[in-house]
Amino acid sequence: MLTLAAHKFSSHYESPPYLMSNKPYLYALVRIRKSGSQSLVEMITTALPQSKIFAMPPIPPPADMGVDSFEDFRRIRRTKKRLRKVFQTLSYPKAWEILNATARKGDIVSGHFMHGTPVLPDWDLRYITMVREPISRLYSEYRYCRQSYFQRPAWRRWHLAGRLKVAGKGSFGDYIQYLHAQGDRFANPLVGYVTGGAAVADPYEFLKANYFHYGTMERMDLFAQQLSAKLGASASTVWKNKTEKVPAIAGEDYDQALLEALISKDIQLYNAINAEYENV
Repeated sequence: MLTLAAHKFSSHYESPPYLMSNKPYLYALVRIRKSGSQSLVEMITTALPQSKIFAMPPIPPPADMGVDSFEDFRRIRRTKKRLRKVFQTLSYPKAWEILNATARKGDIVSGHFMHGTPVLPDWDLRYITMVREPISRLYSEYRYCRQSYFQRPAWRRWHLAGRLKVAGKGSFGDYIQYLHAQGDRFANPLVGYVTGGAAVADPYEFLKANYFHYGTMERMDLFAQQLSAKLGASASTVWKNKTEKVPAIAGEDYDQALLEALISKDIQLYNAINAEYENV
């Protein structure tokens, strides 16, 4: 039975496109980095244990990609390694063809990819995503990059990504300055994931119109409750945090104006989503 809270939250889905189609469906998990994405996977796989999950290599928005050749090389190498392991091919388009032909109704496609990334013409996709408060997400990203920097021996740090070097050598304020200095390159990754880079007037309206389910990491309990109601099966709520504990963001010195300029659209989108919980 759909609970009152779930009904309120899912009222935007009265006539979504996927319910008006005769095609079978797959679930597509848009896993936004540092936003409880592993918990998202565990929730849906717990609820749908008979469904096969296809873990695809990342195709993130530009705002979540690097800016140098080392990063491009490593990303391409990881992608081809994953494709070869799962699909016995080095071609991403070929992998989608194979998945399109072999998937079964109710299976799950998951990855750090943007909306619109899966090329699966025979299927309707029920998109699901979970977002995190953007400032906290960015701070978690900084901590993760810093942690990754110090996990490498000194002789292996010279070829690391620029973000890792800045995070390892500097403060959160330095990290924000570095990202902001790249122009729009690292701006608003949340909006990039949710919309797939499409030119939309209102990312929140796009989210409501194109996603089967969405919610916030901060209200993961309600996210799981409402997802369970839609799936007709219980989804667990376990947050996997891979970043070691460090002092809170309250102890950091950073330029608030630069931060807001960097992720203002992400903040607006998050606030619109979070407002749905106010009376739940």
